[in-house]
Amino acid sequence: MNPVALRVLLAALVPVLIAVSYFGLIASERFVSESAVVLRSGNQSTSSFSFGGLLPVSNPDTQDVLVVSDYIISMEMAQHLDKEFSLRDHYSDPQLDVISRLTADANDEEYLEYFRGMVTITFEETSSIIAIKTRAFSADIAHNINREIIARSELLINRLSDRIVDDTLNAARLEVESAIANARQISDRLSQFTAENQSINPGTDASSIAGLIAALEAKLAETRALYTEKSAYLRETTAEMRSLRNRINGIETELQRERQRLTNNQGIGTAIERYKPLLVEEELGRQRYAAALQALETARVESQTKKRYLATFVQPSQPTSSTEPDRLIDSITAILLSFLLYAVYALFRAAVREHIDFAV
Repeated sequence: MNPVALRVLLAALVPVLIAVSYFGLIASERFVSESAVVLRSGNQSTSSFSFGGLLPVSNPDTQDVLVVSDYIISMEMAQHLDKEFSLRDHYSDPQLDVISRLTADANDEEYLEYFRGMVTITFEETSSIIAIKTRAFSADIAHNINREIIARSELLINRLSDRIVDDTLNAARLEVESAIANARQISDRLSQFTAENQSINPGTDASSIAGLIAALEAKLAETRALYTEKSAYLRETTAEMRSLRNRINGIETELQRERQRLTNNQGIGTAIERYKPLLVEEELGRQRYAAALQALETARVESQTKKRYLATFVQPSQPTSSTEPDRLIDSITAILLSFLLYAVYALFRAAVREHIDFAV
């Protein structure tokens, strides 16, 4: 037989025999479980548009979708599934074919790389839908892996969501507590002021004193007028005139004392100067407390819109038969790839020979 024809025949038959033998007789059957989850938030907004809806704006949930996707194929998830289902032992079962199974002495990095080949994650950025496809050499294990991945992902989203809510509310609660502490300090200072000055409200006391002074001045003017009137026909030495004189002196003394109370730096005037700033601080403290309560209520409402949750709208499927490998398609692919490689080799070999012949 012509050597060229023999090489072509070998290049055609050997790949066919290898591919058919492996995919048809040797390759271990893999079962696939599929599910789909969607990430939602409290405000139910999933996408927005700009320029009249022509250009999509980045979905606010995209970051959380990426977090979940990375978490599913992370080392933590791989180790958890191994702990729950002895996944290493399952994937490295000696009964599996050598190409498909995980090596028995694989380290963590090799196990993770193999695990990522058995779990496929795809997501749609605009809708926040995550499709999960898990593979195993047992239908039950493939289904259990998929179900556990969803459960762990829900815990992750709940933990992250609760953290966001707690951070938002804690800041508002701290402000309320600070406002309450400030109000208590002002109340204590007002109580101390009242005890020191024996006055609940110096302003009210000053008004009372001013009213008393006005009454005394009116009474003094009335008494002086009466004294002037009677002095026209009574002597100064009479008992009635002496009584009026004594009354005038008493009113003047009382009036002078009340005026001193109102104007004395150590008296009501100083108390009012000290009391007015306390009133201003009390009003500011009251406004701050009201604003803090309003901010806390606003934070509660906003925290509900920031809350995220994972909804499963396609439950993990229970495989009834193996779907991988696709023996026919994989065999044809292997054969075509072999012919392609042989063609590249033949072209390269011919080019080298032509170059050598040309050089000679």
